Amino acid sequence: MDSTLIIGSYTSSQKKYLQNYSLSTNKFSNPYLSKGRGPSEIIYMANISLYDNYLGINDARGKKIVILDKNNAILGNSESELITYSFKKNQFYFAILTDDLQCITTGNGTSKFKIQIIDLQTGEIIRDLGKLKSNPNDMPTHIIAQAGLTYPLLKPTRDKLALAYYHTDIIEIFDLNTEKSTSLQGPETFNSDFRIYNNNWLPNDKTKFAFVSGTKTNKYIYLLYSGKNANDKKWNQGNYIFVFDWNLNPIKKIILDKEVSQISISEDDKTLYSFDEYTGYIIQTTINY
Repeated sequence: MDSTLIIGSYTSSQKKYLQNYSLSTNKFSNPYLSKGRGPSEIIYMANISLYDNYLGINDARGKKIVILDKNNAILGNSESELITYSFKKNQFYFAILTDDLQCITTGNGTSKFKIQIIDLQTGEIIRDLGKLKSNPNDMPTHIIAQAGLTYPLLKPTRDKLALAYYHTDIIEIFDLNTEKSTSLQGPETFNSDFRIYNNNWLPNDKTKFAFVSGTKTNKYIYLLYSGKNANDKKWNQGNYIFVFDWNLNPIKKIILDKEVSQISISEDDKTLYSFDEYTGYIIQTTINY
């Protein structure tokens, strides 16, 4: 955003979730957004989203989304004016701000739909999209939700939503106006494989991870591909990035010289960023089309 990267940390030794890095000064800010169970704290930060002047942090375990002013976050005054909206009894693995009154969510273990639109002021589901297919084995909904877990990416024009699947290499595009979707599978074409133990989803020897992260612009979708088995300690990392347009036309395959776990892209689609959690370095590469 502008000349600032907002970096999320999951290191257990750190007491704060977020930190900024200035591309103009090459300096990190002080960490902010406290971990914990307090009213202004986050139990588990599942994802970050950005809308207009707002930064939204989805607390998957706390069943809430915390919103802060992005300018305050960059200036280091982020924790002075936090707004918290409760999802009540619902737990969503991902939540994306669509404006200052609504968000789009995925990964709800109690819904028969892939996507929900939430009214932030009431915490209620006001719209469902993408009904799940029939379930001949009468499998519990929360198992289906985990097996079909997706990484959602909202087009900046907010009329399309991309769903990149974790456990099968499927990409799905939803038109939020018509509620119609198209999908594409590849590059390996494998299905979600798992086992059920004590009514919980668990990986097995055949469980693989497909798209573990992504980013987007108005022109393209960028998806980081793993292809690793669940028993691989670096299952959430990859060095292949597949680029599609919003009609699911393949544009480019980018091969990085090292594995990363998260990616971000400049608005002009020319510069790709990541963060190496092991060395503390910012990774940057120029994309040529």
